[in-house]
Amino acid sequence: MVQIHEAVTEALESNRCITLPEFADICKIKPTDRVGNCIVMSIDGSRPSKYGWQPTAKDLIRSDWEVID
Repeated sequence: MVQIHEAVTEALESNRCITLPEFADICKIKPTDRVGNCIVMSIDGSRPSKYGWQPTAKDLIRSDWEVID
């Protein structure tokens, strides 16, 4: 578990996603620099969101981010 900037860096380098412990079995976030920015989707990769994820300040300072497939 790491800070969000560390998780995003690793996810971008390995083409993976990030999540938080309470969402690890439900959804994941694909960080991108494309239109739509970060894409929230079901844990199996289905149902990607139409709009980019907008984190709260609390999300940004958490230190329990995880990198997942």
